[in-house]
Amino acid sequence: MGNINDFEINLQEKAQKILEKIIKFIINDGEIQAINNEGVDIIVLGIKTSNPGALIGRHGHTLDALQYIVNIITNKEIKESKRRKIIVDIEGYKERREDTVSKYAHEKVKIVEKTGKKIALCYMNAVERRIVHLALQEEPLIITYSEGTEPFRKVIISPKENGNDIEQ
Repeated sequence: MGNINDFEINLQEKAQKILEKIIKFIINDGEIQAINNEGVDIIVLGIKTSNPGALIGRHGHTLDALQYIVNIITNKEIKESKRRKIIVDIEGYKERREDTVSKYAHEKVKIVEKTGKKIALCYMNAVERRIVHLALQEEPLIITYSEGTEPFRKVIISPKENGNDIEQ
């Protein structure tokens, strides 16, 4: 019987092989490597390719779908307590996207503070909406909440009324 480290390595290798097979259907060159894991429950796989756009897709939707599929297949038939979250990234795209979304949200905060009127941001996936909520949670004069239904869900940035939180 192998120890927990053997299990982690096997799960990581399984995830890498699954990702490699999927990528071969999409592009000709794609090298997958395990990146320093962020925590015990997370496996981070990085992709190097000459054509990152094909795997990233518009606003990272293709990359999110790849990550979702790899998570489902890798963790299939594994006890829930032993499952690991697998993050798939391409040349630091996710960090750059997080910065872009965060800057966009902060720009909109300035408009809300100046006009006193709420603003609806563009439609975003759950990951991007979470980035906005976290980036703006320390802003003293505004509140954020999401409204709409997928895939047309968006974040609303609203001024606080009379200094009270009226989150919806």
